[in-house]
Amino acid sequence: MKGIRALGAGLLTVLAAALLAACGGDDSTDGTSADGAPTEVAIGTQPWIGYGPLWVADDQGFDLDNGVDIKMVNFSTDQDLESGFASGKFQAASNANNTYIRLADLGIDYEITLMEDFSLTADAIVSCNPQIKSIDDLEGASVAFEEFSVSDVLFRYALNEAGIDFDSIDYSPIPAADAGTAAVAGRVDVAVTYEPYLQAAIEEGDNCKIIYTAEERPGLISDALAFTPDFVESNPDAVIGVMKAWDDAVDFYNSNPDEAQAIIAKAVGEKPDALGPSFEGVKLFDLQESQDFLESDYATLWDDIGQIMLDQGQIKEVPDVNDYLNTEIGAEALGSSE
Repeated sequence: MKGIRALGAGLLTVLAAALLAACGGDDSTDGTSADGAPTEVAIGTQPWIGYGPLWVADDQGFDLDNGVDIKMVNFSTDQDLESGFASGKFQAASNANNTYIRLADLGIDYEITLMEDFSLTADAIVSCNPQIKSIDDLEGASVAFEEFSVSDVLFRYALNEAGIDFDSIDYSPIPAADAGTAAVAGRVDVAVTYEPYLQAAIEEGDNCKIIYTAEERPGLISDALAFTPDFVESNPDAVIGVMKAWDDAVDFYNSNPDEAQAIIAKAVGEKPDALGPSFEGVKLFDLQESQDFLESDYATLWDDIGQIMLDQGQIKEVPDVNDYLNTEIGAEALGSSE
């Protein structure tokens, strides 16, 4: 999903040693700071439409309405986003769930408080070789995707379902933002990427077509919002404020889809018309849906994704989700909305 959702192999040692720093903090009883001003909350993110409600909240002032001032810290690569979050350069981050599992495996601490989205058809495998019409045709193909990203998880899952050995693939490590372009240009047969890069490849490539999507395993490609533990402890009301701002933004999105999509398209650098199919491929969670999912289904999803990553050799063991999941904040946010 999500450029925009990976860990470069060379970064692992750095991340493993990174210490989460305290990011601001006050003891206000609402989302505002001690002097009555909204509490600034820096959120690391990338141009993925599933994070769209954060931009909508900022644009429409839903953050200020809830006592916080959201500052989006945008990155073009997963590696920079993840290293920034791991070293405590901002208070929160939107990441894919496989990223959180990898960070946990590296000993990085955080608290997941909000389920943001499922990518269904917005993450996909696209073939620009007319001879490769399905996953079953991939043996021996040249394929580009971002290592350790959601694209990596999706591709290896698809290969496993088709019974194809990864070693039979000619793999090129290319960031999601450029993988589709490589396929369109004929440098590789197949690319694994996500919106908005997916739609661009389909439109630009004469022979490019989608052969597999994340909808084959709903939730496999999904995202959540997490905060540093220090910030949750010192600014719980600000965390609640961010979550309520997200909820207001999702409500706005559902009621005013054209306006909301225009805001999101501008944020990710695309035209709204070009992203029409992209938005249809993403399920956004409002606050109640997020809470229900985190309390009932998230642990199963975490373990399923973790097992895939374990089988791929990406992690040493599947971390215990209970060490990283905070559902109390969501319950408080819902209670304060009543």
